[in-house]
Amino acid sequence: MIPSIESISGFITGAGIVLLIAFLYFKKGSKERRFDERYQEVHGKARTVSWTITLLTLLFMWVGVLIFDGPNLAFILLATAYGVMLISYGIGAMIYNRRI
Repeated sequence: MIPSIESISGFITGAGIVLLIAFLYFKKGSKERRFDERYQEVHGKARTVSWTITLLTLLFMWVGVLIFDGPNLAFILLATAYGVMLISYGIGAMIYNRRI
């Protein structure tokens, strides 16, 4: 299938917007010292805690799927796992931000 002009221009526009946002984020982050060692350590540990909790949550969810099989269960499990990951990351970042 040959890409159309609209799809090519949409890709270029989207890539340009993402690059602009990334440039502004890193420019502001370097002024605020967002990328120093403390920031990296806090968010590295927060990600570790978040992924551990998410992995355990997924393990228990798969056991639930094996026991109770329903048509909408896969979506509910995926949405719940994503929510747990985001919430646990936020809590982990707050805890490690106060400790370090």
